Amino acid sequence: MTILHKPLWDAPAATIRQAGKTVFGAAGAIVRTMGNRRAARRLSELPDYLLTDLGIRRDDVSEALHADWHEDPTYRLAMTAARRRRGLGD
Repeated sequence: MTILHKPLWDAPAATIRQAGKTVFGAAGAIVRTMGNRRAARRLSELPDYLLTDLGIRRDDVSEALHADWHEDPTYRLAMTAARRRRGLGD
């Protein structure tokens, strides 16, 4: 009877690969969030009538931009606009 097992040198390589995937995935998410934050800042420069067409108000944009740095403000704005379209918002 033989016992099958992975060689010892594969375990550290797999751990390093997994750590690399995690680091690159996190870095990608941070870059994407910063880009979306920049887009939300550009939204704050639009006139009120265009923001209303999008289903958001100026204070919604300001509130989204003042959230934690790691939160995506465009997601928050999209959820606000969706609530307003459904009639659940103010």
